[in-house]
Amino acid sequence: DRFHLSMNNRKVFTVKRPTIADVAAKAGVSRSTVSYALSNKRPISEETRLRIQQAIEELGYRPNAAAKRLASRERSRNIGFVLPLITPEMTGLEMKFISGASGAINQADYTFILLAHSDRSPENLLRFAESGLVDGFILMEVFMQDDRVDMLRKEGIPFVLIGRCADNSGLTYVDVDIYYAMDRSFSHLTTAGHQTIAYLYKDDDQYGFSVRALREYQTACDRYKTPPLLQPCGLSPEEGEAAMNGLLDQHPDVTAAIVWSDIPTVGAVQALQTHGRQIPDDFSIICQEHSIISNLASFVPAVIDIRADEMAAQAAEFMIDLLEGQPIEQPQLLFPPKLVLGDK
Repeated sequence: DRFHLSMNNRKVFTVKRPTIADVAAKAGVSRSTVSYALSNKRPISEETRLRIQQAIEELGYRPNAAAKRLASRERSRNIGFVLPLITPEMTGLEMKFISGASGAINQADYTFILLAHSDRSPENLLRFAESGLVDGFILMEVFMQDDRVDMLRKEGIPFVLIGRCADNSGLTYVDVDIYYAMDRSFSHLTTAGHQTIAYLYKDDDQYGFSVRALREYQTACDRYKTPPLLQPCGLSPEEGEAAMNGLLDQHPDVTAAIVWSDIPTVGAVQALQTHGRQIPDDFSIICQEHSIISNLASFVPAVIDIRADEMAAQAAEFMIDLLEGQPIEQPQLLFPPKLVLGDK
């Protein structure tokens, strides 16, 4: 009965997918009784079974294959690693996440299944869950308000996040400690004498990492008494070069910058060299994470190593603990990154 307005102001009605709770309410029984009727784990009266079956048919309820397997303790022993692609090719950073997660999953005698696609639709994820091919999911590229998280919560499908939402109540996740990352960057640069530190940032108010990194940059500027200097920057080397050129044209006196990814840092370094800036003699640059910078840039800047492989391995261990019913003492874990100095 819910609806929303489309762009042309037409009403588009959306239908709420029935859940096991809806079936139980309509049949006048408990959720556990519906589960017993579906799994045949315990005997129930024929009258109750018929009432449940009628409710299922009237509501159009489709039992979730993954949830049914969990209820009956069956396992596919497959874990889906959900990686929405933002570029046609995988980056070195993404390969670090894949390597860390797959290693931990395989070592625990589970099978790693990579689900890499540009479509973030929760419906596609639900269809895969209902196929019964996986026991649970590890999600990457987490949004502040993430429809995939809402769907998995509602369906009772086990999942772990690499990243965080706005509301993380009851969620299990690993993420980089972005406060620590910015603080280490500012400490290093201000100690070197820089009084203005620019941030070439990803302009995305939905992506959790981008939102928190921008917020922590602004907080660090207040803490270290430096004026904020922001420049939006895309992912490619060309966009990094354009962003740095724009920064230097508007603020020729700036002497330091943090770049949100190592890929645009390649172009940013090229722009600095084109402007005749000597790195690091009269300009210092730090990039967040490294995977290709040492191979493609003529100068290796300092980097914030977010420990991608370690985070992914920990997420996989959390996932296995959830599937095997093991308690998790600290289900929300932040990894302090490492500052790795480049060429001097």
